[in-house]
Amino acid sequence: MMQHLTNDQLIDYVHGALAPAEDAAVLSHLESCTQCADEYATEVRVSEILREHAAREEREMPSTIKANIWQLIRQAQPSYGSRLRAWLRPVYLVPAAAVIAVAAIFGPTYLGHHEAPLLIDAAYYLQDHAAMNGSIPFGDRSEAAPAEFQSNVSADQTAAIAVPVAYNANGPQH
Repeated sequence: MMQHLTNDQLIDYVHGALAPAEDAAVLSHLESCTQCADEYATEVRVSEILREHAAREEREMPSTIKANIWQLIRQAQPSYGSRLRAWLRPVYLVPAAAVIAVAAIFGPTYLGHHEAPLLIDAAYYLQDHAAMNGSIPFGDRSEAAPAEFQSNVSADQTAAIAVPVAYNANGPQH
């Protein structure tokens, strides 16, 4: 004798909550078992009745009730004056006064009331730049590099050997 379907299996089948393999097994059982098919029909009717009842119970709240609820909410909120008095209690007032006092004492120093910015001495920076640029061996405006190249180096060598030369304001010194 075949085992009948449980009530939970039938409810899940009505609501489409079974896995595909289990769904197919329940369908084939319902086609061959009249007792389970009757139970299935009962579950379908109960589900339809519950849906109809839920649809009838779903109603829009009347606008007068909504207005009354919003009025009660507004009345329950504290007024501006009571909120201001709550902020002026000593618990909040003393630290606020301390912050204001510190800002009044130290604020001007940090707010930029310093002496006027100094003018940039452009001539100094231009002269400094020219001096640095002239002393860089391969700079834009540099003179000849302070080195001599030996002429007795063979042509197959890949680099020239530089001989250091003393360099001063009068030119290279050998």
